Amino acid sequence: MIGTIMLRLMVAVGGMLMATTGEARTGVPALDAERHLLVLRNDRVVVGISPRLAGRIVVFRAPDGVNVLDADPVWWAPEAKLPALAAAWDYPAINGHVIWTGPQKEWWIHQTISEEWRTHAYNWPPDPWGEWAPYEVAARTPASVTLTGPASPVTGLRLTKEVGLLPDGRVRIAVRAVNTRDREVSWDLWSNVRVRGTARSWVPVTGSLKIEHGAAADGSLAALDYEVRDGWFRFLDEAPIPAGAVARTAKAFLTPSAGLIAAFDAGRVFLRRFTPAARAAVHPDQGVVEVFRRADRDPAKSLCELEVHGAFTSLPPGGTMALEETWELRRYPGSAEPAAQAAWLKALPPSP
Repeated sequence: MIGTIMLRLMVAVGGMLMATTGEARTGVPALDAERHLLVLRNDRVVVGISPRLAGRIVVFRAPDGVNVLDADPVWWAPEAKLPALAAAWDYPAINGHVIWTGPQKEWWIHQTISEEWRTHAYNWPPDPWGEWAPYEVAARTPASVTLTGPASPVTGLRLTKEVGLLPDGRVRIAVRAVNTRDREVSWDLWSNVRVRGTARSWVPVTGSLKIEHGAAADGSLAALDYEVRDGWFRFLDEAPIPAGAVARTAKAFLTPSAGLIAAFDAGRVFLRRFTPAARAAVHPDQGVVEVFRRADRDPAKSLCELEVHGAFTSLPPGGTMALEETWELRRYPGSAEPAAQAAWLKALPPSP
């Protein structure tokens, strides 16, 4: 079942989520498009949030740097036509940071808006209420914002998202979900960040790990290998793509040794910190941390997803669960060589 899920997911990603920076993909100037966003900024960081796109973060950059998130600015404008909130295959590559629910195999089996999708237990696309339902701004200060979404008929959850700039330059992101149904529901919160396809990501790991590779009948997708260097996992995304293939793809299911994911790109390091759930508390079909990587011949079609799962939780009516993390950007003047990045991470001080 997992293999089928992953094959469908990777085909979907390969066909619909081939993504890079928005400007390169659509020609829409990203900085100009930020005027459509709710923006928090200080002298360390700029964060752009789209209430109309389920309150997702689509910009995370230094004031003088590029957006480290893979997000398409064409969708930020209020006139951009979004798909209907319905069970439908239309899934635009909006990207950025989104909150899903896990497990993936149950995405469409607990809803009544589509008997077909419930019967077939489709595992793609995700819940559209979590992707482009409009969120309301519940509170705002110069350094923070709270947004609340509608109840999803797919999951039964209503999400509230808080984004705040911290005095030390980090950004705090907190998500709270409440069960709006009159019966128990069971889900986890799944925080998915798409970074640019040029980024190289690292995760400190412990114990066993699982790797799943995409497949294509025509042989156009090759396996993507990995290494664990000094306790840090990474995909070997610099490996040549074999003749006859257009990309290497893989997804890793990991148990982190610490609540940290690092992504090196454009002279900076994006550090995501969180309190990892215990392996036993996460649904067995999911990893505590998951990394999906597509390394394509065409850099515009490469993709990197960095995903964190909270504990799988059964919520009574009105029950709540939450997930919290911090983001930080640091300058990285070193080499792009993996050995240099690994050495930088080894010297990284403990979490603040």
